[in-house]
Amino acid sequence: MNFTEFDLSKSMPRLRQRFPKLVLDSSLCPIAQSDEFILVLANSQGISLTEAREEMRDFLYMESLRAELSLN
Repeated sequence: MNFTEFDLSKSMPRLRQRFPKLVLDSSLCPIAQSDEFILVLANSQGISLTEAREEMRDFLYMESLRAELSLN
């Protein structure tokens, strides 16, 4: 799966909706800096690193599907 094929900036409103306690540093990229992002996500949501990793994987998968559908 290549998650870099969609524009993450368009996904930010949905990211904020799914993870309401998440405060993002604009320099932190969920894809390029995934380990750091997962740590911030886990801490902000009060979940484990494993849960945060799974949540983000699910989110990125749904976003990649959304992007694929909008291309067709």
